Amino acid sequence: MKLTQLSPRRAAWEVLSNFNAAEHNCAELVEKFGEQTQNRASLVDIAFGIIRNSVFIDNLISLVSVKPLKNIPEKLLNCIRIAVYELIFTSQADYAIVNEAVNLAKAIGSKKGAGFANAVLRKACASIKNKTADLSKADLRKTLPLSPAVGCEFYIAILPDADKQKAEYLSSAFSLPLWLVEQWLSQFSFEQTKNICFASNRRPSVYARPNKLKINAKKLFETLKSQEVDCELAKEYKMVRINKSGNIAGLESFKAGLFTIQDLTSSLVAKVLNPQLGWKIFDICAAPGTKTTQIAEVIGDKGVIIATDIDNSRLGRIGENVRRLGITSVKILTYEDFLKEAGRAEADAVLLDVPCSNTGVLAKRPEVRLRLDKKRIEEIVKIQIELLEFAGPLVKKGGKICYSTCSILNQENSEIVKNFISKKRGFVLEQEKLILPCAGTWDFDGGYTAVLVKT
Repeated sequence: MKLTQLSPRRAAWEVLSNFNAAEHNCAELVEKFGEQTQNRASLVDIAFGIIRNSVFIDNLISLVSVKPLKNIPEKLLNCIRIAVYELIFTSQADYAIVNEAVNLAKAIGSKKGAGFANAVLRKACASIKNKTADLSKADLRKTLPLSPAVGCEFYIAILPDADKQKAEYLSSAFSLPLWLVEQWLSQFSFEQTKNICFASNRRPSVYARPNKLKINAKKLFETLKSQEVDCELAKEYKMVRINKSGNIAGLESFKAGLFTIQDLTSSLVAKVLNPQLGWKIFDICAAPGTKTTQIAEVIGDKGVIIATDIDNSRLGRIGENVRRLGITSVKILTYEDFLKEAGRAEADAVLLDVPCSNTGVLAKRPEVRLRLDKKRIEEIVKIQIELLEFAGPLVKKGGKICYSTCSILNQENSEIVKNFISKKRGFVLEQEKLILPCAGTWDFDGGYTAVLVKT
């Protein structure tokens, strides 16, 4: 049965109306409703953009609405949120945005609500002074930063004082938990923290990692261009940035296994480990297999990589990627079978890409900011410690453990590694690398990698 085509706004509204941060269902909903709209990119931009900026958007609605947020029906509130996001973060005409929001409110069965939405949005429009204000000259209490140089200036104060309340200012401006911003400020300078905030709210680029067994970055770039894909060669990183992704899985080059989608930072983990031909490698938290397949490509598919995941339901994704890329060196085992295999022979290396807070990938996983708290971090740290201790006996003398996260918090990274080495005297730190998320020309996520050698 053919699905009804939805406008990107309606599809985004469906995502927001079914979204539950505790259920981690944002990506799943985008996939579901993305199939029902011809402009999936616009759906992603609206839905993810609202979740990334949810606190600020709701605060602004509260300032211009005669009703408290709790008294506005959630379905109607989502119509207003979509319009407020577009008013601030897009270049569309205000009247068109308001008109579309009113029509959407009517379409969801809220004729009375449509009038209310119209009134709220007209006040929101009237509160905006300049959508391209120079941040170096603007009153920061009245200007939402959109980039390091430009912000959306309002006639009313919408943020705390940036000089007197640094953490509160960044938390409010970027819709991030206050405790998280405070920790970043304790680890990094104010400027570094502000850059992390910008990177956490950016529209993340999509990068293609060429399958080294079949093609290099330059040839992949030429192949994608020949398929009319808007892309750029990221020569320094030996990757290709896809500017208008569309249906990547439908590309013949993707089906032929010429590339894998991977972030620049994530792609550095295998390079830091530097696996060698003929190695036996255990990949313990392998799903969906992005780093697993990269290691196979680095060693020329000459070695043995035993991949597993404690969630056996995710192993199918690894198999799909391995088959598509034409890799033969990866052996996929259920976690129970892996435990038997691991007891038979020690490995040259263990890749431990552990579950983490995702604080380095907030741009790609915007819902994390809505469900993460200090207690959850403590729970995650316990799991990370257990996994690292489990990996210790699995490597041979002279072998390596590559511990990696997509977090930038010390307690998940350097502190765990230092504590492990202090207790397990048979290991030394070969190298560690912390990469902060970046919103620059070649934007990327944040993450941490450490290589420990068994002496």
